[in-house]
Amino acid sequence: MDQPTGTAPAALDIAERLDRLARQELDEVERFIGTVPPIECAVLLIEACRCLDHMHVVQKLSAKEEGKLSVHDFDIVVRGWNVLFGLLMQRKGAGEFNGVPLRESVPELRQALMGMLHFAGRYVLLNRAAEMVRHGMVSSMAVGDEVELKLSDRTLSDHFHDQLDHGKFAELNAKVLRGYKAVANDAGTVQHLRDVMGKLTFPWKTPHGVMVGYSADPEIDAYFLDAVTQNTLQWRDDAGIHPRAELGGCSGGLLTTVVHVLMSFHTKHIMFVEEAIKLHPGVNQHMSLTIWKTRADLMTSLVTATAASEEEVSVALDLITVRADDAAYFLSEQAPCIPLVIELCNGYLLTPVSGVFRNPFNAIRMLRESASIAIRNAFREHREEWMAEDLYALFEGPRFQRVSGQTKLRRDGRIVTDIDAAIFDDATGELVLFQLKWQDFTSSSVRTQRSKAKNFSDQVQDWAERVMCWIDQFGVAALCRALKIKPPDGAVPRHVLLVAVGRSNARFRSYGYTVAENILCLPWPQFARLRLAIGPGQDFFKLLMEEVIKENAAPVERKPLPYVLERHGLKVTFQDIWSKLEGDDKDPGAAAAGQLK
Repeated sequence: MDQPTGTAPAALDIAERLDRLARQELDEVERFIGTVPPIECAVLLIEACRCLDHMHVVQKLSAKEEGKLSVHDFDIVVRGWNVLFGLLMQRKGAGEFNGVPLRESVPELRQALMGMLHFAGRYVLLNRAAEMVRHGMVSSMAVGDEVELKLSDRTLSDHFHDQLDHGKFAELNAKVLRGYKAVANDAGTVQHLRDVMGKLTFPWKTPHGVMVGYSADPEIDAYFLDAVTQNTLQWRDDAGIHPRAELGGCSGGLLTTVVHVLMSFHTKHIMFVEEAIKLHPGVNQHMSLTIWKTRADLMTSLVTATAASEEEVSVALDLITVRADDAAYFLSEQAPCIPLVIELCNGYLLTPVSGVFRNPFNAIRMLRESASIAIRNAFREHREEWMAEDLYALFEGPRFQRVSGQTKLRRDGRIVTDIDAAIFDDATGELVLFQLKWQDFTSSSVRTQRSKAKNFSDQVQDWAERVMCWIDQFGVAALCRALKIKPPDGAVPRHVLLVAVGRSNARFRSYGYTVAENILCLPWPQFARLRLAIGPGQDFFKLLMEEVIKENAAPVERKPLPYVLERHGLKVTFQDIWSKLEGDDKDPGAAAAGQLK
């Protein structure tokens, strides 16, 4: 087992106790599902989607606190989704039935499914907590049948800085993209839209309850397509899906377009249901939010909306759609993955709207990479070039010399190392060499995350040593010739700075890994934000180093949100596994950091 040698025996004992408790929670879910006939598992799957959809809409969109779960319970239920979904899909199998088994959504059934989601979520919570205890990321203490858990000092050293960086970068991107959006978000326009949508709705009565129907309107379709553009582009970039990626019959660009259209469909549907329940008494909101359709009907809508060929759209839809064969992935991956499309049986699809509340591209990429090396390579093919382009876009203009493509440093005809990107500042005489790393940290596996953190640290350290050794042997002037950089007046650069940029993460002290101080390591969100904040006309790289050191040293103000779990005779207190960052006025459910992410 991959674990730090310094983990105390007492901590390992606590981790074992947490694992045993986790297993007991999972046993409850497995025993229940094992008694359910396959076709009834399809019924439970639909109801689980209804619960998840309704919970997300209330939690994320409602202005009222009534009906919302606590930050902890919401997070636990969402984390239970993968496990329950995987077990239900596995038990349901491909399905020896046609059509959709329609049942009315009633409080008793919803309560049972929410309970199962919470059971499964507690399994994930306890299992991951045990792993974090083993790896020194969570400190633990036990007195009799009571266990107390809190984030270790090592974890606190950089964990929350990453969250702040990603939040600030998302806000920055939102401001930039807002200038390209044609959608109007003023109160008057939105209210007019709601009024029009309400008039288009009608109650759809079935033998099993009243649902919502509505008529189409091209203007409304266009509005919602515009409304989700910002998230679509940002989430695609975060997931690292390049438009030119060749994904076995469709491009990354077409996959993005199809996801964009599906997100607009789902978001529009949420608002139609919201308006309908105000006007039509007796509408079942849970049943109305989660809808199904035939694959043929959805294909027709997507081909019309994208103007792409039916063959390409079919490939894209296959990449997005989750089937019974994918159950094993959901049972092994704990990072919540709520599909935009689920195949219930041959030709019939379920479309959970809760898939729009988190990045669907990450879910698609992770699932497809797990089953295909070719797809994994296709997703990653353009990343270094993409990252270099983004980097150089921040340093346009005559002041900076930018090196095109990778530069290979050689000794005796053999490659010593590569330089992914390089920038020379004509104004300051500073030469900056970049190592660009695009690693995916979206998995919830502690072992996977630690492995990637170690690889990043080791590779960056090795790169820096090779570069400095080469410079010591051949000199800075030879480095300029290799890079094809021409300093003004032929002067040798006064300083060579080594910078390692991680696309999503670059701080790994919380995982137990660091790099030498002669390398500036920082995540892309922090780098891009500081480039724009410091601005032109400055000694940027000097100020960058100062600001990074300052930001990394500053403690992040946060408010711990304790949670107590009492199960099977064991009381577990999570002191600060959930926290709210101070000064964050967002909805607590969105702002609170579920630290087991």
